[in-house]
Order: sequence, then structure tokens, then C-alpha cells
Amino acid sequence: MAKSLELIKHRGPDEKGTYFSSCGRCGKLHFYNSCMESELTIAMHPALGHIRLSIIGLDDGQQPLSNHDQSIHTVVNGELYGYKDIKADLESKGHVFKTATDSEIVLCLYEEYGISFLNHLRGEYAICIWDSKRKRFFLARDRFGIKPLYYTQIKGTLFAASEIKAFLPFGWESEWDVDSILQGGVLFDMRTAFKGVSCLSPGHYLMATPTGNVQIEQYWSASYPNKTIKETRSADEMIQGVRGRLVDAIEQRLVADVPVGIYLSGGIDSSCIAGIVKHLKEKSNIQTKTKAFALAFVDDDDFNEGHIARRTAEFCNADFQVLQVTESDLLDNFEDSVWHVEQFHFNLNSVGKFMLSKMVRDQGFKVVLTGEGSDEHFGGYVHFQADYLLEPDLSAPDGIQLLTEKEREKKLDMFSQQKEFKKHSKTDFADDGNDSHRKMLNNISLPSLLGSSFSLSSQYYSKMAVEQYGSPNPALTIAKSMNGVNRARAATDWHPLHTSLDTALHSFFSNYLLCPLGDRVEMAHSIEARTPFLDHILCEYINGLPPSIKIHPNKGGPLIEKWILKEAVKPYVTQEIYERTKAPFFAPPTKEPNPKFMDLLSKFLTRKNIDRLGWIRYDKVSEAITTYLKTNDLRTYQDLLIITSYIILSIRFNVAPYKPSRFVSSFNGAVDSCSTQ
Repeated sequence: MAKSLELIKHRGPDEKGTYFSSCGRCGKLHFYNSCMESELTIAMHPALGHIRLSIIGLDDGQQPLSNHDQSIHTVVNGELYGYKDIKADLESKGHVFKTATDSEIVLCLYEEYGISFLNHLRGEYAICIWDSKRKRFFLARDRFGIKPLYYTQIKGTLFAASEIKAFLPFGWESEWDVDSILQGGVLFDMRTAFKGVSCLSPGHYLMATPTGNVQIEQYWSASYPNKTIKETRSADEMIQGVRGRLVDAIEQRLVADVPVGIYLSGGIDSSCIAGIVKHLKEKSNIQTKTKAFALAFVDDDDFNEGHIARRTAEFCNADFQVLQVTESDLLDNFEDSVWHVEQFHFNLNSVGKFMLSKMVRDQGFKVVLTGEGSDEHFGGYVHFQADYLLEPDLSAPDGIQLLTEKEREKKLDMFSQQKEFKKHSKTDFADDGNDSHRKMLNNISLPSLLGSSFSLSSQYYSKMAVEQYGSPNPALTIAKSMNGVNRARAATDWHPLHTSLDTALHSFFSNYLLCPLGDRVEMAHSIEARTPFLDHILCEYINGLPPSIKIHPNKGGPLIEKWILKEAVKPYVTQEIYERTKAPFFAPPTKEPNPKFMDLLSKFLTRKNIDRLGWIRYDKVSEAITTYLKTNDLRTYQDLLIITSYIILSIRFNVAPYKPSRFVSSFNGAVDSCSTQ
């Protein structure tokens, strides 16, 4: 246990605590628990471990926490908002609190409502509860997957943790899940790169009992209105609805016993947070300046938003600090950042966020507000526009001037010809002829766009791996990541834009934007990021708005992304930010082969290391390096980063070389035999 906690102490350097059952047997790590099992029964001998980043209840918030009779024990990772009101309500029902921390409400809510206590939580969290009376072990993850939660079995014992590396001291022997790697499970569903290690899905809980039953259930899911029912609210009413809920979400996330900063970019999401924080401070007559932090890429002015962020900081009367980085700086931090995120990098974005978090921690901060989740609810990315155009918006309220069918089809044709996509990426977004993912999700383009953009090119996989697991089809993996009930709704009830937004939330968003670009690079340096745009009360309201309120028709020009957000936050941002179009956060592509990048390739992409993986072709890697030196091709650069990431993981986790399963080979042979009879 101590070694496990030590491996992830970056997540909570302030304190650590453990709980062992009366038998004294252990089998857990960071903040979750284990069950000792045989072939027929599970003998419950739990152990809990916790490392603390103290933010609320600085003096008495140690974990694990236990109830009054020591029958229920819990560890909580994250923040629970509105906890003071919940405490007051529970105290009126007779519950007694021993600490000033927000985490303690989990114990009393569980006592009061059982496993339905999750419906009363607001915030980001990963929770473990050991109920000794019911002999019940319980895990839960927040609605969007802001906080990570992994689980696996080691020699018949169930383990769960915030990071996979915490399993290593308990005897976990890492192996590649080549099927997950080939099919895109690492980014697009709840698998990882490691066999037998999974993420608990956002909005789900896991419950294990002494009978050997392990049950995973969904407790929350996004929902959207019927696309044929006309909206009766006015646009102004909906703008006010978004504004009020967003201001409340930000105000809730300013509650802390330590200073709260802001990650500021040149976009409307972080800018409006900064502006609303200024408004709330003025309203409360708080004189202290907010600290705003930004990342600037000095190699390329096209990707450097530092000057825009500085003007926003001045407008918001914020104390502004910018971290300027070069491509060489990012490459110097590449290896360590891969170890922390435990999955591959396809660009250097996560490395930049990794470095920014270190700078923020060095400035003495533990908490920042960030803008993640806005694009996935308001339709901020260009691919959402393509899916918006697939069908007319029959639900639009009066007063919204819609495109004619001819205008809509003309704009849609621009996307189908890839004219719009090519403005934003050099990636080829065309389908490969397999359109099953489109049929599953009402013809939306999102799966093929994400699948082709962020996956390793198929030519690098070994013939043996492809024969065993099939040709890579990450688009199909994305489509399958949505549950069957929601796929049925997408087919008949939801507008394609809403189908696209929901699909993004269930795949790339939780597995990449909230993980290697979110919690994992922030907590690598003990930074807690709070995400107002993922307040579920706000999100449920946004989900209920018609598509043309999010992506606004514009007869005279391009579609207006995130229209209602822009209108809702107009009082809090500069005119420059209000009028600016979406610019995705990207580290700039290299203009010519960087010597440090070539050194990185020379260090890791050796024949010995490639052969140790067992599922990558060395000849194709060698060809790619030669091609890259000649062409500086962006896609080749991306592929080489991905493969280098896997080599680093292979070394750091001592992953066993991949060997094909004889069972699967035999099974495939049997299927082939049957199919020819």
C-alpha cells in the first residue's frame, strides 16, 4: 500500500491515510478498495488508501472517512459543490458531521439514501465506499468523467485507483491490449492500452458483493429533446437561462480555503469565466485580483494566443502570467508527460498543459478554473457544423431565421467535399468504405472524423496483430461507445447535432480532453482543475435547447458556433472575444524536423524496442522516419509521436511483449472453417 501511494503522491502531496479491515489484509491503493475472491465466493477484506491535496477543510479533512459506528468507510477524490446546503439538510435529519470538508457529505448521504446518494451530488468526483454491514464495495465516477477511475483484477483481487501505475506494487503484470490499441479503445471507449485494465464509465457505479457478483450500472445520462417538437421559449429567455446557470456554476467553483486561479486562453470559454469571476468579486466587494495563467507557443504566431489572453486579463483586472514554450521545451518534457498520462500523445498539446500546471503549482496555487466542456455542449468544433446541417431544425423557436433547404444543402455540400475540414486540419477525413458507424448513428460524420484524425495509421500494425483482431476501425468503436438506448433515440428522436454532441461526450471527450489534456497533466503537478461548463445543472439546461440556438444559421456567411453562449456572456467579455471564431487549442506543428525530435526518435524507436512491442512493424517505422526527414509531413510526425509514446510506456511499465493468442487463432480458424461449409 505505501509503495502504491508513493507512486501517485503527486496527486496529493499534503497528507496520506489508510484504512485496513479488522483482519488486517490489504489489497488496494490510492483511494479505492479491493475484494479477495476465490472461484466461488468473494471474501471481503477491504483496504483503502488516500493521498490528499488539501483544498477545503485544511485542518480536519484527512481521509479515509468513517461514519459514527465505523461501519461505513469512504475515500473521495474531487470536489463536491453546494456541500454546505447539503450538510444543513442532513443535520436537520439528525446526521452529525465531524469535519469541515466537503467529502464527508458522501458518508451521510449514503446513510440517508443508499446508492441513490449519487443523485444529490454536484461536482467532479471518484468515490469508493466500503459498507461492512452489507459487505458491499462501491465505486462511482462523476457524470462526465472529470476524475479518472481505473479498475482491474490481480490474482483474484479487485483493485481500483486514480492511476494505473498504482497497481504495480501489488503484483500487477502489464500486458498490451492489442485489440483495444488497434480499434481505438484507448481514446474512444472505456478500455485502456493494458489488458484487463478498464476505466469506469462516466455516470456509472460499480458494486461488488460477497456472492461474487460485480455489477456496473449507469446512474446518469445526457438527454436531448425530440427534434420535431417546436421550442416555445424565446431566444432571450434561453439566453438568460444559460447566463444565470453559468454564473451560478462559476460561483460554486470559487469556494475553497486556498486561492483559485484561471487558465486563460484566447477563446470565449476561459475568457467568459474570467469576466464572470470579475463580476462576482465586484458584487461581493472583493478587492483581490484573480490570478490568470496562460500558455504561449513562441515558435508560431498563428498558434500563440498569449497576446489575446493578456488583453482579456487586462479587461478582467486579473494578474496575468504567461508561460512561453518552444517545441524543444515540449519535447524535453515528452517522456515524463507520457508516464503521467499513461497513454499515447498524438501531438504536443498535453505536454504544454503539463508544463503550464507545473508553473501554476510553482506559483503556490492548487486550484484553477478551466473552460473544458463548452464546445461539447454548445457545438464549438467545425465537425459539429457538418452534423448540424444533416437535417433541418424543426424545433427552432420563432424569431430564428433558418436556412432554406437549398442553402442548407449547399453548406452541407461544402463539408462533404471537405472544403471546410481542410481549413482546420491536414488529415483526410473520408470514410474507408465501411459506413456501419454512420448507420448506427443517423449518418453523423463525427466518428469518421475523430477516428481518422487521432489514430495511428494502419500500415504500422503487424500482419499478425491485424489477422488476430481485424483491420483498425476506430469509427466503429466510437459508434459503439454510445449505449443502445441512446442509439435508438438518435435514430428517431434526436437531431443529428445532438447525436454528435452526445457521441463526443461518450468517447473522445472523457478519454482525451478530460484525461491526458485534463486531470492527468494537472494532477501530475498537484493542480485541481474545476470545470464550470461541466456543471450538470447547466449542462442539462443546455442539452434541452434547440440546435439552431447553439449553432446559429447565417445566410450571409459561415455558421456561428456557440451562438447562445456568446450572447449569454457578452456582458463579461471584450468585443474582440465576442466576435472571434473558434480556434482549437493546438501546439504548433513543426516547420522543419527538430533535432530534439530526431534525438527522441533515435533514443526510443530502435529495432529492439519496436520488436519488444510485438505489434508494430519496424520496417514501416524506419520508412516513416526517412519520409519525415524529407517531407516534414504532419501526419507522419503524429504517427511517430504515437509509437514513441508506446515505447515509453513499454519501458516504464515493463510491458510483456505481445504474443498472439492461440485461442483466438483457433477460434478464427473454426469460424473460417464453418463459413466455407
